[in-house]
Amino acid sequence: MKSGGMNGKTAKLLNRYALKKGTKVDDLKKQWLSLNAGERFSRRQEMLKELKGGK
Repeated sequence: MKSGGMNGKTAKLLNRYALKKGTKVDDLKKQWLSLNAGERFSRRQEMLKELKGGK
């Protein structure tokens, strides 16, 4: 099982989210890597919803 890192899809999502929000990608990545699997799943859903204009 992979521990720590992130896949390409996640990296692209974080980059797109950072651009939209005007935040640093490095900060998002640090925050992302501190989350457990369940928290990452929830956070991914929130980010996708925001990027699609859901919020």
